[in-house]
Amino acid sequence: MTIAKTILASTLALGVAISSARAEVCYQLSPFIDVIRLAQLKSADETTEAEHRLVFGNWTAGNFYSLPVVGSVDVDVPRASPLKYRVTLHGANNIANPNDTGFTDCTLNGLLGGGWNYTCVGNKAGLFNSSGASFTQISCDTLSSVQNAPGAASQKQ
Repeated sequence: MTIAKTILASTLALGVAISSARAEVCYQLSPFIDVIRLAQLKSADETTEAEHRLVFGNWTAGNFYSLPVVGSVDVDVPRASPLKYRVTLHGANNIANPNDTGFTDCTLNGLLGGGWNYTCVGNKAGLFNSSGASFTQISCDTLSSVQNAPGAASQKQ
């Protein structure tokens, strides 16, 4: 009976964790073809009348490079009305890919509906920065898991 209760409790806990996941969300790093596809887990934050979202997924540019990412979506500070949301991600780069920058760690900060910037460091001297004026949520329905778009190699140098 104790084993059955343990299995039942574990199954219920897993079900709660899975049911709190939301549908994936996708973002475009305009003016580039980079797309970030994320799954989300959320929790309510009563102090900000909003929510915290743990996100994880993949940052791709066609079939040229791919970074697994993890991060969060939170209310931007100072708070505005309506609330603005900030996405912060950390990605691990595949330095063996000849289309990549050769840097191992990339961080991205984006304001939904606003600008974005990222920095890549590690594995070689220096750093790589890029930014854009449009961090836009897009539909994931029209995207394949790896987009084959021309010109993607020029995104990260």
